[in-house]
Amino acid sequence: MKSLPKLLSGFFLLSTVVIEGCKTAAPILTLPTAPGTTSNAESLTRETNEPSQEFYPKVSPDGKYLLYFAAETERVEVQSNPNSGYFTKLFEQSTAPSKVKASGTIVKKEIGSQIRSPLIQDAKDAIWLPDGSGVIFSYRKPAQPVIVKTNINGVGLNYVSQGAMGSNDSEPNVTKDGSKVIFNTLVGSSKMICSMSINGGSFTVLTEGEHVSINPLNSDQIIYNLTVNGRTQIFTMNLRSGQKTQLTSGEFDCRDGAFSNDGNWLAYSSNQESPNTNKYHIYMMKTDGTDVRQLTQGSTNEGDPCWSPDNWVFFYSNAASNYNIWKVKPRF
Repeated sequence: MKSLPKLLSGFFLLSTVVIEGCKTAAPILTLPTAPGTTSNAESLTRETNEPSQEFYPKVSPDGKYLLYFAAETERVEVQSNPNSGYFTKLFEQSTAPSKVKASGTIVKKEIGSQIRSPLIQDAKDAIWLPDGSGVIFSYRKPAQPVIVKTNINGVGLNYVSQGAMGSNDSEPNVTKDGSKVIFNTLVGSSKMICSMSINGGSFTVLTEGEHVSINPLNSDQIIYNLTVNGRTQIFTMNLRSGQKTQLTSGEFDCRDGAFSNDGNWLAYSSNQESPNTNKYHIYMMKTDGTDVRQLTQGSTNEGDPCWSPDNWVFFYSNAASNYNIWKVKPRF
């Protein structure tokens, strides 16, 4: 999962600076009301419009519902060098969805409607079970986060494992046959990708990395993020053979890949347009790393794309100075 500064890049921080009794308002960053799109995309639509900060969309197998993580905002006072007395900064800040003990709520929403239902508090990284019968997620309430299942209404918690497998079990994915969970955790200080059975047994460390997506047509193939020479890149791994292949490269980040439902395309986010900033946009490419196409552009920040069964790409964006969920239709 991304660090908080990357998630909040471009999000307006309301700040005032006081220097020796003089109060000066910091410049206001004005963001457009919608993400920009390229000629490779059409039908841009805002899917959520709530005051909370919303991330990590996941579309249900039948394409009717959306899961996402809602982090409330809180006013935080931060004093820089309390001995200097130079300034105090007051700003609006998300409750840090990237922190291990982050508070927040998994929300279920009917796509194309404002009907929404909070499902689970103190949880994040929700994804649908392959048959649509329930949801699996990272539960943050225990001392160490654990992977938990619940039904589609958020009633009843079923711990996949009796305890944490590492120090931050997160971002679970389930193979199409529903038998195996592949997830991230911290082993020591390293971010590792691990697997276990849907019943919690057969724990295995697979490789270093994070943010896994499983090929819907071949559960032996995953893609994931790995940092190489200071840049995040997308790799693929065959779980049966152990063979790993780097799909992206360059002096910019490529991250958070997601397979299309037909297994032919990957959507991902990248700062390729402006490599020295945390301004990311949505791209797509074929699963072998070829035919790269940019979908969003401009001064906003987008990330965590996912596909719907009818080939819409959902993602978060900070357009209009608030992180909400948007969707766009790629032109194939």
